Order: sequence, then structure tokens, then C-alpha cells
Amino acid sequence: MTEGMHPKGLAAWMALSFLGGAAVMNGEIAAGRLLAPHLGTSTTTWAMLIGTVLGSLALGSLLGGWLSARGAASWWIVRLMLLSALLFAALPRVVPWVLASSLARFRAGSAASLGLLAALTALALALPIGSLGALPPLVMHAAGNAGGNETTGNLGRLAGRLSAMGTLGSLVGTFGAGLVLLPWLGTRATFDVAAVLLAGSAVVFGVRVRARRETIVGVLASLLTVALAFAPLSPPKPAHGRLLWAGESLHNHIVVVERGGERQIRVNDGFAVQSFARLDGELPVRDVWAYYAMAPSYGTRPSPERVLLLGLGGGTSAEVFRRLYPAASVVGVELDAAVVEAGRKWLGFELPGVEVVIDDARPFLEAEAQRAPGQKDVIVLDAFQFPYVPFQLATTEFFAAARRCLAPGGVLLVNAGRHGEERGVVHALARTMAQVFPHVQAADPPGRSNTILVATVHAPAEAVGVAGLSVSARTATVLRDLAGRHAAMQPASFPASTPVLTDDHAPVEWLTDRIIWRAL
Repeated sequence: MTEGMHPKGLAAWMALSFLGGAAVMNGEIAAGRLLAPHLGTSTTTWAMLIGTVLGSLALGSLLGGWLSARGAASWWIVRLMLLSALLFAALPRVVPWVLASSLARFRAGSAASLGLLAALTALALALPIGSLGALPPLVMHAAGNAGGNETTGNLGRLAGRLSAMGTLGSLVGTFGAGLVLLPWLGTRATFDVAAVLLAGSAVVFGVRVRARRETIVGVLASLLTVALAFAPLSPPKPAHGRLLWAGESLHNHIVVVERGGERQIRVNDGFAVQSFARLDGELPVRDVWAYYAMAPSYGTRPSPERVLLLGLGGGTSAEVFRRLYPAASVVGVELDAAVVEAGRKWLGFELPGVEVVIDDARPFLEAEAQRAPGQKDVIVLDAFQFPYVPFQLATTEFFAAARRCLAPGGVLLVNAGRHGEERGVVHALARTMAQVFPHVQAADPPGRSNTILVATVHAPAEAVGVAGLSVSARTATVLRDLAGRHAAMQPASFPASTPVLTDDHAPVEWLTDRIIWRAL
């Protein structure tokens, strides 16, 4: 057996295969997190991401085969690892700015910005992934040559070993990024770890194959990546106010801004206000929150005793119920604990008396329907960040669980997103709710991006209305003022072709895509 096929020699090629597979999947998982604040985490987004990665790997394999035919495979391996390292380090520092800028132009009416966004994002991901995709044929070529004539009859065995190590590396990259690096270090550092490992490995391998120039570049790339990892990075400047704080949680990119006498929490792309507090300390009721305040008036009980908020956010809705209905027991469910903490720290919502539960809304509601059915007087669902609709919170099964939780005369209120008169998502939600509840009503708050849906078992004529609520004089005054300034509920309508959403079939991505294309 020659030196190239000696266990120590083969180990080097297998290590390269492992590293290449790990880096690819590390990049794919981290890229999903990088895109999420701007493009969401829908099936469409992940399909485009996975398709880009697979296409890049295919092109990279062709490139690697072509380069191997030119000779000097070992040198090309070093160069491609260095290129991938530098591009991985650049991705989290460039892509968010491109995404934020392109989406801002798109919302301002520039349809071409959406195409530019897709092209630039795909290119930014394709370059490092394609470079890594070129490694397997190059490694196979170099390892085969290193083994000399003794590998001629063992190419299949060698290919199997290298492929197995690449797949094992992919598994480590997948679980390492998803379960360890992203929760522990964050998106940028996850890319940085891969960049440093690639650059460091290029240095080691460059020394082995006597690629002096590439070795020097590898050392410099490693030092540059480490320096960048510790350098402060300013997020894209928010377009909606003066930035007070920005941070990244396990689930969202969170910013706090001041604008127009309000302190606001905006998550991910920052297009909508997720939670807000008035700087003058007055009750935070406007737009959708006005309808939350009036929710008990759509029921038959004169005074709500138990309120469930699915999508607590920074706590604005809980603050409204706490102050208007102090006798009510309020439970707020929120997936992202960091958003709740941002509401406490930056909006001043301490929420005394409110039970805050950090959990996913769907399993919590299912468990609540089993544990305490027929108890809730009001359920508010505000967990949609249009156009990103979590399908599991929009199906007949979900709304059936909500109905089981409601007390007689109770109310389910849903904040649904729309784009002007493009109501595909609103119609689908309304029709789906109508499969479970005999009565569904709708009203549009001020603005162009929301519709409030109210579902009840009782007829709307049986509701107590604002005048029938047993509340304090101050609360009654606030509610009368809100009712006078906001559109009244009307029976919800939807086209006959509107789909019913179920756990098995909920094409919310198609509905959103249609809205976007019509807007173009």
C-alpha cells in the first residue's frame, strides 16, 4: 500500500470529505435563520433555499470534475476551501443589508426589487455552497492518484468511504448548527465558526501539499474572520423610527424603536408593529388593539372572567385587558421569551396579575381544551405576522380546539393580515372558522394590513354590546369612544372557491404568493 492509501494518508482525504459535508449543512441551516427575519420560514422559503443549495452542489460537482481534469487537484481543494471560508464570513454581514434594502424598495412600489432580491440572495448562497460542492470530485481524484495503481480496483470502495464521511459530516453540520451553534452563538457566529474551520483546514492542508501562497492566504483569512467575529456589527437602520435596541432571540430578530409618541417592538422585517406603549402612559388602544379592548362586547357575558391571549408579544394586549377589565383572569401565551422581556424592559409592561406562559400556541390550546374545556370568555389570536401565516394556527382542527376552550357565550377574535383589498388569507381564515363556528363576523381596523375576525356560537344579536358590559365608568367611556371611531362588525363573506384549511391541506403559502404577485 502506498503512502496515499496508508490509513494516515486516507484519513486526510476522509477528513476533508467530512468537513465539506459539515460546512454545507451548517451553511444551509444558518442561511434559513439568516433569511427568516425578511422572508419568513414558510414552506416556500425553505423550498427555495433547499433548491438553491442542491442546484449549487450540482454545479459545484461539475466544476470540481472539470478542475480535476486540469490537474493539481490538491491545490484547487485549498483554494476552494479558502473561497468558501471568505464567503461564509461575508454572508451574515452583507445579506441582511441587501434583504432589508430590497424589501423596503419593494414595499415602496418597486416590483423589480423583488427579482433583484431573489437573484442576489441566490447568488450569495450559491457561491460558497457551489465551491464546497466542487470538493468531492477533487478529493476523489486526489485520493485516487495518491493511492497509485493499488486503487484501480478499489475505486468503488474509496468512493464509498469518502461519500460516507461526507454524509456523516452533513449530519454533524445539521445537528451542530440547528441544536448547538445557532441557539448558543447566533446566526453570524455560526457562519464564522464554519469560516474559521474551513480557513484553518485550508492552512493545514496547504502545508501538506506545499501550497505556500494558499497557506499564507489561509492564515490571513482565519485571522480576518476571527477579527470580524469580535467586531461590532450595526444592524440595518430601521425605517420606522429611532432605534433604541436590537437583538436576536431563538425565534426572531427584535428591534425597539421610538416613533410618533410611541415606543414600538418590531420583529424580523420590521414592517408591522408587534407591540407598543404610549410614551405619555395612556392606554395603548388603537387599530387592532381597539378591537381587542371591545372583544368582550361581542359575547353574551356582561363581564369577562377568563381571557386567553395567544400571541402575547411584548404585552400590549395583556396591558389593555389588565387595565380595562381588572377582575378578569388573563393568560398570555408567547413562543418567544425574548419578546416578552423586551416588552417588560422597553415598554414598561410588568403585567402584574397576568399569567405569562412561554409555549407554542397550538399545543397549549390543545392541552387547555383537554384540561379545562368551556372556561374562556375571550380568546384572542394574534400570532400571525403577515404574510407569514403559521398554518397550524389556521386550520379547522385548531379552531375546533378553540371552540372547546370557550365558555357559553364566549368569543374567539382573530387578527388576520391582508394587503389592501387582497384578502385571500382573510377569506381562507373566515371560511375555515365558519366550518367550526355558526357565526363569523369581520371588520377592518384603520390602515391597509389587517382584518379582525370574530367567531361565536351565539348569534351576534345576542351579544351584550358595549352598553351591556358591567365595567367601570372609565372603561365604559373608553369603549364607547372606541366603538364610535371604529368600523362595526359585519357578517364575514368569502368567494365560493375559497379553500378550507386543515392540518392535512393548508395552502397558506399559495394564498400569500398570489397576493404578492397581484401586488406586482
